[in-house]
Amino acid sequence: MSEEVALNLLQLVALTIPPIAVLIQMLRRSENLGWRMRKWSFGLAITSVVAFIGAGISVLVYFIRYANVPALLGAGLGLAVLGLVPFALFTGILYQDHKEEFGP
Repeated sequence: MSEEVALNLLQLVALTIPPIAVLIQMLRRSENLGWRMRKWSFGLAITSVVAFIGAGISVLVYFIRYANVPALLGAGLGLAVLGLVPFALFTGILYQDHKEEFGP
Protein backbone atom coordinates (compact mmCIF):
# COMPACT_ATOMS: atom_id res chain seq x y z
CA MET A 1 0.00 0.00 0.00
CA SER A 2 2.75 2.51 0.88
CA GLU A 3 4.53 1.70 -2.36
CA GLU A 4 1.38 2.59 -4.30
CA VAL A 5 1.12 5.91 -2.49
CA ALA A 6 4.78 6.65 -3.23
CA LEU A 7 4.28 5.81 -6.91
CA ASN A 8 1.18 8.00 -7.07
CA LEU A 9 3.12 10.87 -5.53
CA LEU A 10 5.83 10.43 -8.14
CA GLN A 11 3.17 10.49 -10.87
CA LEU A 12 1.72 13.67 -9.39
CA VAL A 13 5.13 15.33 -9.57
CA ALA A 14 5.56 14.20 -13.18
CA LEU A 15 2.12 15.47 -14.19
CA THR A 16 2.37 18.89 -12.57
CA ILE A 17 5.73 20.05 -13.92
CA PRO A 18 4.49 20.66 -17.53
CA PRO A 19 1.64 22.97 -16.41
CA ILE A 20 4.10 24.96 -14.30
CA ALA A 21 6.31 25.37 -17.36
CA VAL A 22 3.32 26.58 -19.39
CA LEU A 23 2.35 29.05 -16.66
CA ILE A 24 5.89 30.43 -16.59
CA GLN A 25 5.77 30.86 -20.37
CA MET A 26 2.45 32.69 -20.05
CA LEU A 27 3.93 34.91 -17.35
CA ARG A 28 6.87 35.81 -19.60
CA ARG A 29 4.48 36.91 -22.35
CA SER A 30 2.13 38.87 -20.12
CA GLU A 31 2.33 42.61 -20.62
CA ASN A 32 -0.33 43.73 -18.13
CA LEU A 33 1.24 42.55 -14.87
CA GLY A 34 3.05 44.93 -12.63
CA TRP A 35 6.44 44.10 -11.16
CA ARG A 36 5.02 43.12 -7.77
CA MET A 37 2.68 40.54 -9.30
CA ARG A 38 5.47 39.18 -11.51
CA LYS A 39 7.70 38.85 -8.46
CA TRP A 40 5.01 36.91 -6.58
CA SER A 41 4.33 34.70 -9.60
CA PHE A 42 7.96 33.71 -10.01
CA GLY A 43 8.23 33.11 -6.28
CA LEU A 44 5.26 30.76 -6.39
CA ALA A 45 6.68 28.89 -9.39
CA ILE A 46 10.09 28.41 -7.76
CA THR A 47 8.47 27.37 -4.47
CA SER A 48 6.38 24.81 -6.34
CA VAL A 49 9.37 23.30 -8.12
CA VAL A 50 11.39 23.17 -4.89
CA ALA A 51 8.46 21.42 -3.16
CA PHE A 52 8.31 18.87 -5.97
CA ILE A 53 12.04 18.27 -5.65
CA GLY A 54 11.51 17.62 -1.95
CA ALA A 55 8.63 15.25 -2.69
CA GLY A 56 10.74 13.37 -5.21
CA ILE A 57 13.62 13.06 -2.74
CA SER A 58 11.31 11.74 -0.04
CA VAL A 59 9.88 9.11 -2.40
CA LEU A 60 13.40 8.15 -3.47
CA VAL A 61 14.51 7.78 0.15
CA TYR A 62 11.41 5.73 0.92
CA PHE A 63 12.04 3.37 -1.98
CA ILE A 64 15.70 2.93 -1.08
CA ARG A 65 15.01 2.33 2.63
CA TYR A 66 11.80 0.32 2.71
CA ALA A 67 11.00 -1.05 -0.73
CA ASN A 68 14.35 -2.67 -1.51
CA VAL A 69 14.50 -1.03 -4.91
CA PRO A 70 17.46 -2.17 -7.04
CA ALA A 71 20.35 0.29 -7.14
CA LEU A 72 19.90 0.97 -10.85
CA LEU A 73 16.26 1.93 -10.39
CA GLY A 74 17.19 4.08 -7.40
CA ALA A 75 19.79 5.84 -9.53
CA GLY A 76 17.18 6.45 -12.23
CA LEU A 77 14.76 7.93 -9.71
CA GLY A 78 17.57 10.09 -8.33
CA LEU A 79 18.35 11.41 -11.80
CA ALA A 80 14.67 12.16 -12.40
CA VAL A 81 14.55 14.25 -9.23
CA LEU A 82 17.89 15.85 -10.06
CA GLY A 83 16.43 16.83 -13.43
CA LEU A 84 14.05 19.22 -11.67
CA VAL A 85 16.94 21.29 -10.30
CA PRO A 86 17.83 22.88 -13.68
CA PHE A 87 14.16 23.77 -14.10
CA ALA A 88 14.20 25.62 -10.79
CA LEU A 89 17.44 27.37 -11.75
CA PHE A 90 15.98 28.30 -15.14
CA THR A 91 12.99 29.84 -13.39
CA GLY A 92 15.38 31.86 -11.25
CA ILE A 93 17.21 33.09 -14.34
CA LEU A 94 13.91 34.12 -15.92
CA TYR A 95 13.12 35.99 -12.73
CA GLN A 96 16.38 37.93 -13.03
CA ASP A 97 15.60 38.74 -16.66
CA HIS A 98 12.14 39.98 -15.72
CA LYS A 99 13.58 42.01 -12.87
CA GLU A 100 15.90 43.82 -15.26
CA GLU A 101 13.06 44.46 -17.71
CA PHE A 102 10.13 45.19 -15.40
CA GLY A 103 11.58 45.62 -11.91
CA PRO A 104 12.34 48.74 -9.96
